[in-house]
Amino acid sequence: MHLTQVGEKTYYIKSNTNIGVYRTGESSVCLIDTGSKGDGEKIEKALQEQGWSIDYIINTHTHIDHVGGNGYLMKKYHIPAYCTDLDMAFAHYSDLEAAYMNGGYPCRKLREIFSHPGMIGFASLERSVLDGIRWIYLPGHTFGMAGIKTDDDVWFLADSYLSRKYLEKHRFGYLYDVAEYLDNLEYIKTLDGRLFIPAHGTAEEDITEIADLNIANVKHIISVVKGICAEYASLDAVIKNMYQAMGLREGVANHALLSSTTKSYLTYLQDRDELECRIIDGVMMWKTI
Repeated sequence: MHLTQVGEKTYYIKSNTNIGVYRTGESSVCLIDTGSKGDGEKIEKALQEQGWSIDYIINTHTHIDHVGGNGYLMKKYHIPAYCTDLDMAFAHYSDLEAAYMNGGYPCRKLREIFSHPGMIGFASLERSVLDGIRWIYLPGHTFGMAGIKTDDDVWFLADSYLSRKYLEKHRFGYLYDVAEYLDNLEYIKTLDGRLFIPAHGTAEEDITEIADLNIANVKHIISVVKGICAEYASLDAVIKNMYQAMGLREGVANHALLSSTTKSYLTYLQDRDELECRIIDGVMMWKTI
């Protein structure tokens, strides 16, 4: 893992999930997210090469690709991790994320993919003062995702938007609440900052353009869902067509993410009276109004 310096005290490690590094002292840092399972040891090596120790971790949210290194680092170095109160429940209970994705007790494969380290010392970001750090709520992708700004005017905006690479690749991103996600895309356009770093992909100096591209992408997906539901369609039928429309590979994890997100789009449209929902022969069916 390679450190890229983007401010006097701010760095990040480019990885499948970007990892923020902020110097809290001459030889100490805080981490902003810890990547996927197995990344803890890689982060440790990168920091040891600089002679740096870890003061604490901030998790923008508690999806497994953001807290994957927490267990190793927190247990070895006895350091705290901070996240919002809403996300802390998911951090403390190892199977909650998988159960939430599944809509019931998750199968073994989902537990293996989405399980968390468990109750290992998370603290409230909302009731803490961390020097040089500002945070904001960015719900939509999760219940209580946070964006983090360092005093170098660098923002770590987690999964509040898809990078250009991901927009070009398959246009699909997991969402919990479509309305809040759209509101946050408008909100991040108002943020002052010198650099904006997403969870996945390359940093942006101008947040407005990429936010507008994401808004257009969400509106495109809304139109796809409405097209699929031109005639009554079951959830399974909508998901099947979304696989094709989004160019996603079939798999247990992708199915859980796509199923949950598709439900969020259906809810968004029904709340706006653009879809109706009926039970027909024991099957919930959706149709564009």
